[in-house]
Amino acid sequence: MDNKKIPIGKPSSLPNFFHDDTRDVHQHAKCLKGWRLDFLQMSEGPFEGEVVLFELEGLKIIKDRISQSVLKKGELENASISFSVPLSQPQSPLVCQGKTYQKPGVLALRKGELPEIRVPAGLELLCLSMDSRSLLGLLDGPDTGIEQSLAKPCYLPIPAGYRNLARLFELTCQSRLFHDYPAVRRELRDDFLSQLLIFLERGEVEKITTSARKRVVDRAREVIAANEDDTLTILALCQAIGVSRRKLQYCFQDCLGVSPVTYIRLYRLNEVHKSLLNAGATTHVQDEAARRGFYHLGRFALEYRRLFGERPSETLRRVQANRAESG
Repeated sequence: MDNKKIPIGKPSSLPNFFHDDTRDVHQHAKCLKGWRLDFLQMSEGPFEGEVVLFELEGLKIIKDRISQSVLKKGELENASISFSVPLSQPQSPLVCQGKTYQKPGVLALRKGELPEIRVPAGLELLCLSMDSRSLLGLLDGPDTGIEQSLAKPCYLPIPAGYRNLARLFELTCQSRLFHDYPAVRRELRDDFLSQLLIFLERGEVEKITTSARKRVVDRAREVIAANEDDTLTILALCQAIGVSRRKLQYCFQDCLGVSPVTYIRLYRLNEVHKSLLNAGATTHVQDEAARRGFYHLGRFALEYRRLFGERPSETLRRVQANRAESG
């Protein structure tokens, strides 16, 4: 699907309709209603995103576009089943729980924790979620076994099916603006569900499990998070989790696409970024940087700007100015 602006018109006049253009990875995560999410920006450059959210007779639809690669984790907030589908061919493969998926596909999730995903830059994603009982009642025939298939997180390859959903999403946006009637909403909802049923009936359901390398990475990241205010050497990290330096290197490269040293830097920069976004009146950039082990403030400011596209002082001023405007 072309990366075009959705014609929003006057969103405030439509019930259960939300649209926002985001300029910050953590602001973007908060806009994805119905999810509790934590993002970590992995690629360098200013973040640009878009969130469009509306409902069709109980079916919640979110279009999620991001310009940078992120690590995404979190959970679905209520008793829903969610299907996440790419609206365009991803620029690079999706990595979920340490496993690489070369083909575009549907990530299906029942209420609970979202498997950690390394999302490629430039991805447009469509997320469809609905109360699990209502959805299974609409989809499940006597012997289809859909409920059993979706008992745990799974991945359903769709070589070309995303194009139909992309066109249907555009049509739905237009209909919500100009023909917002219950009968139209039900018809559009059923069209979305019919597309999902096509994916589910193919039977290519792959359960998502955590790879052995991902478990190594997770143990290492727990140590990194517990020592964010210390200078943590790779040797000390290897000793803490009981693996060789070489193994740690290829586990991180395979699961996250970066070295352990790069991940530590990205993690700490993102932690400073989150602190500045939640800054109080007495917050100082130098204090937040030093708290995460950045002792060379000039180098820190350069790395921060390279990752987020603005100086840390600009982030702080922007947040404080927005807070003053909102009262």
